[in-house]
Amino acid sequence: MTIPHIWYQKSQWTIRLTAVFWLIAKIGTFKLWTADRLLPLVPPFAFLENIPNSVHLFLYIVVLCNLIFTLINTNCRWIYFSTIFFEILSCALDQNRWQPYIYQYILIFLFAGIFFKKNIKFINLLQFLLIVIYFNSGLHKLNSGFLYNVWQNMILHRFIGLDYTTIQSPWLYQSGYVLGLIETFAGIALCFTRFQNRAAWLMIGMHVFILVLITPIGLNYNVIVWPWNVLMIGLLYLIFVKKVQTETLNWIKLFSGKNMILFVLLGIMPLTNFFGIWDHFLSFNLYSGSSMKMEICIENPQETKQYEPYYSSKKTFCKTQSVIQSDDWALKELHIVVYPEKRVYEKIIQKWKLSNPNAKAVFHIYKYPYRKNDIFTYQ
Repeated sequence: MTIPHIWYQKSQWTIRLTAVFWLIAKIGTFKLWTADRLLPLVPPFAFLENIPNSVHLFLYIVVLCNLIFTLINTNCRWIYFSTIFFEILSCALDQNRWQPYIYQYILIFLFAGIFFKKNIKFINLLQFLLIVIYFNSGLHKLNSGFLYNVWQNMILHRFIGLDYTTIQSPWLYQSGYVLGLIETFAGIALCFTRFQNRAAWLMIGMHVFILVLITPIGLNYNVIVWPWNVLMIGLLYLIFVKKVQTETLNWIKLFSGKNMILFVLLGIMPLTNFFGIWDHFLSFNLYSGSSMKMEICIENPQETKQYEPYYSSKKTFCKTQSVIQSDDWALKELHIVVYPEKRVYEKIIQKWKLSNPNAKAVFHIYKYPYRKNDIFTYQ
């Protein structure tokens, strides 16, 4: 088998795997892509409000058909751009649809369309995407919110079963930073041919651990990201472990001319999230414990009986008996977490008040460590 043919096969496998797991994500989150639900739609612009549910369903079906067509025939350039176009239209009707895996799938199809039949460039750009994902995801874990929300509560207490007294041992608690450092340095190591194999296997091990943590083996949490982690294992193996010897990667050549836009989108914009410019999910801020959440404290639950399936036993600020945690609500109804931006939560609050005029509720938008400027209260 010739080297060009091997590159072609790697590209085909990558595209088909992406299409398969994109399909799984779309089917598994069906209600997310409709307007028939309790969690409000949050479009970015007012003129996109009140779009009929039939339009949402039409866009959903078109994307599904495009993905199925891609599985049959990957040698049709227009299908990549068509899928991207209709998926972006659908995401424009609700910001909660911009889940990080959807963003990644859109980017992969964008690369496939731009570098159609240029298999080496396509794979190299995909390498860069994975490098950016792990580097930024690791950096975002280097904060106290990750130690508290993920390392302490999810991993050490709920998964391993350690009591909080044991966890508060400084060396054990602070050792959670090692996870972020490993992911960050693995992202850097993937830039260099000499270290790619070992770094890729390290990240494969991380995804295996994540699957153990969030599947029924562990916490049985956020089911829709299970297949995403499986896909990441497949991509790491295809792109970094099962390598093809070829010319040395030239980043300057890859991102020359118009392709510089891709470098800015992937290499620069995610870093601006640290300054509040770029959104968390578009910056691959994943399981960092640093993003905002919302809690709804319901004072007269007799007026909000339709929300009872989404009540939570967890309380951060609420003193009422009936409480809704935004992520728990979104996970139960739509199988996603809420797009973690303050403007999205504020829009949900606004629509809640319109839909439930007789309900008395207090809303808290917050993030760890719960300082005064980390908490926003609305009534």
